[in-house]
Amino acid sequence: MRNVGVLTVGLLALIAAAACAPIPEPGQSSTVSTATSQPIATLTPAPLRENVAALGYVVPSAGEESAHLAIDGDLDSIWNSNRFPLQWLTITLDDLYLVDKIELVVTQVPSGPTTHEVWLENGSGAQTLYKRLIDVHTEDGQTVAVAIEPPRPVSEVLIRTLHSPSWVAWREVRVFGSPPANPMETVGASALKLDEIVAGLELPVQVTHAGDSSGRLFVVEQKGRIRIIKDGAINDTPFLDISERVSCCGERGLLNIAFPPAYAAKRHFYVNYTDTDGDTVISRYTTTADPDRADPGSEEVVLTIAQPHSVHNGGHMAFGPQDGYLYIGSGDGGGPAFNDPDNRGQDPGALLGKMLRIDVESGVRPHSIPASNPYTQTVGYRGEIWALGLRNPWGFAFDKQTGDLYIPDVGNYKREEVNYQPASSAGGENYGWRIMEGSICFVGRKDRHWICSADGLVQPVAEYDRSLGCAIVGGAVYRGTRYPRMQGAFLYADFCSGRIWGLKRPGQDGQDGWESALLISSSVPLSSIGEDEEGNVYGAGYQDGVVYMLTER
Repeated sequence: MRNVGVLTVGLLALIAAAACAPIPEPGQSSTVSTATSQPIATLTPAPLRENVAALGYVVPSAGEESAHLAIDGDLDSIWNSNRFPLQWLTITLDDLYLVDKIELVVTQVPSGPTTHEVWLENGSGAQTLYKRLIDVHTEDGQTVAVAIEPPRPVSEVLIRTLHSPSWVAWREVRVFGSPPANPMETVGASALKLDEIVAGLELPVQVTHAGDSSGRLFVVEQKGRIRIIKDGAINDTPFLDISERVSCCGERGLLNIAFPPAYAAKRHFYVNYTDTDGDTVISRYTTTADPDRADPGSEEVVLTIAQPHSVHNGGHMAFGPQDGYLYIGSGDGGGPAFNDPDNRGQDPGALLGKMLRIDVESGVRPHSIPASNPYTQTVGYRGEIWALGLRNPWGFAFDKQTGDLYIPDVGNYKREEVNYQPASSAGGENYGWRIMEGSICFVGRKDRHWICSADGLVQPVAEYDRSLGCAIVGGAVYRGTRYPRMQGAFLYADFCSGRIWGLKRPGQDGQDGWESALLISSSVPLSSIGEDEEGNVYGAGYQDGVVYMLTER
């Protein structure tokens, strides 16, 4: 098997054994300290006392000419964005430090409630949400202290202000940290690699399993075929070939297969493809008496979504592990410069730019809409809508143990993001597109008097910028038994760079706040991350036609 070069950052989130804990409520006071465990021994250097922010440089959302005043050590000098929220300030440190505290010295008239977020980047290239301070009463000269417990490696700090009664400004931002006692141990040695399992596929876009205890892998080829990998080899005859019905390629084609619960008894499944008219089709197919062959003549169309353009067609589907409904990721349909000019992501009467939820297993044909969907009784809203404000969700994944949902969403020009929906959600989240792109305001808006606001929007929990790739792809939550230290991590990748990250929730491994670690830097363009029935994780090599398995070195 071929070994692909790797670079792993083994940080707190993926070093220790994981424990699934509920997400703590965001801090709502001006001093935050919520450590739940002792730091890992190798990551505890001398006392962390130095303000290392002064050694870095600042990039603001506005007020560039005064940005340096936020870290100059002078409380009488002020960075002022000269704008109301939403505004942000990024401090890039000159090195990687173990950080134990961040202090924000307030500039604000009048005093009143404010909401801020602290995001941290740990050398992996991905920023994660550490703490959200909701409706904290702040006033001029006050110091808001955020404890980082246990201390964690930080190379960049992002401070976002979502709500404030005044222009967004800071007298000073301080970041207290010191160089790690052992930088190589902190960064970590490579522990994972990609091993070639099979080659010879054509434009693979998905690797999955049927949940039928057969041990088979199913690989979707974009041009219209589904192949089976059995006993380490690709079956000569496709499981399904509907090439003549599919328009390909680019962002169109046969994009996904989803097997319902109890597939072994039901013997039918669902596919998502672009038809010859360029529209999205969700169809049901039946398996023949031969479990390795499906009947291409058995198609039942479940749902058709008209597509205005050839990009942002979404394509991913998955059955909810707790409710058994079919979730469908629908892109915004694209448009000039891919900016969603018709704002379909926010249009409640359109199925584009949404997460959809339908019932395809109740026996109602072609499908029914669950009564518990959030907008079934709302005039002007399509009942199929489960969540809004998505650009092109590709490779979302459920945690089959908790029911939580992770939604990677492809960005425009600046940010690639991961959104999170807890299992307790009743739906109706608005993930922000095209008001926002990741954690920042969408700069492509040309409305003359448009003001970016995060009101009513659900913010992402992790993101990376376009210097690290071109499009985020998902996704699987690791629940296998082979690698206990990866338990509960959501694995996502970049289509162009081949980087693979692991994202863990607050409370896992004793850390406070989200944390993402770079697991592999493969240089292999990956179209998706998938898993087999045992929880082993795979990457689909889009250009080379190879299915890779994530393994330890």
